[in-house]
Amino acid sequence: MSRPNLFRRIAAAVKKFGFKQWFLLILNAALILGSLACALGLRSVSGTLSTLTAAKRFQGEGETRFAQLACYLPVGDGKTEEDVRSFRQSLESKLVEQSLEAPEGGRLYLDAYYGMESVTISSDNGSNSTVKAVGAGGDFFYFHPLHLRSGSYIKGDDLMDDLVLLDEELAWKLFGGTELAGLTVYINSVPFVVSGVVAREADFATEKAYTGDGGLYMSFSAMSRLIEEASITGYEIVMPNPISGYAKSLLSEVFPIGTGDIVENSGRYGLLRLWDVIQTFGQRSMRTNGVIYPYWENAGRLTEDYAALLLLLAVLLALYPLLAALVLVIRDIRRAYRFAKIRIPEKVDAAVEKRREERLEKAFEKKEEEGKPDGGSEPS
Repeated sequence: MSRPNLFRRIAAAVKKFGFKQWFLLILNAALILGSLACALGLRSVSGTLSTLTAAKRFQGEGETRFAQLACYLPVGDGKTEEDVRSFRQSLESKLVEQSLEAPEGGRLYLDAYYGMESVTISSDNGSNSTVKAVGAGGDFFYFHPLHLRSGSYIKGDDLMDDLVLLDEELAWKLFGGTELAGLTVYINSVPFVVSGVVAREADFATEKAYTGDGGLYMSFSAMSRLIEEASITGYEIVMPNPISGYAKSLLSEVFPIGTGDIVENSGRYGLLRLWDVIQTFGQRSMRTNGVIYPYWENAGRLTEDYAALLLLLAVLLALYPLLAALVLVIRDIRRAYRFAKIRIPEKVDAAVEKRREERLEKAFEKKEEEGKPDGGSEPS
């Protein structure tokens, strides 16, 4: 059927629509548009947090698949830097056993760790504040690429661990500005040099999850000197994941976390993961294992909730149009079946009858030919 003929048939069918047909057509169109809007919203929410993109950035154009995972340890059951070094040795041995080796001049994994403690910070102008400090180690700012307002990040391999990175809120509170690199602050009365100032993430989830009046970042070794009982309560890693679940299984084996949580951030918005969120939606707010999530994990869980709801809405909104289309298809199949059941036998009978008539006609013509004398002329 040509396209103009198809359009004419559709136009003719539409002209015959009554109120019911128009209502159902508009309803289904609205539901489909709503489902598409939810799907687009799901895609947008899934790309909200920069803290969940480390695996993709680390993989680059390479063919090896990587996974980004985070371990959250219960309060009072944290790790030490020695535990992290021991874990790295065990991990590297396991990767070698699996014939997974780093490319020449490159690395096969990246990791970071941190602990959190309350500290008192003050400046020479007399301003002071009690804030939450993050004691970071490893490649922490690869996993958390906060925007620098001034200065530079602190690094896990810095020779001196007397540098501190302030967030924007604390910088304004202490100094009334953000160009602070090289200035001195006092944390629990110990002097530190300001390395730079960072801005918190501006996405909707972080704004809801981060409710503090400012904070700071320092090396974990420095925090350990200031606070004897400080411990590592979070660990993050990007590592090879040649088959689904391999990285999480290996991490669980060589980095025991007790009653803590392991979250695979790189697969956070997959359909199966979001389905699990939907199934346990009412239980997610209950914490019974002693884990206190940092603000970036709370932001991640919030986006998961939004994504799960958008997925559910997209499916529900698309359900009626799909069922309506299925009903129409089944109805057309039944009509075609009934038509075929009646017409096909009729056509077969007609064809058989026509064939029989053709055979009789040929037999009659042959008989006439046989009755003629030689030469084919009529007798005189």
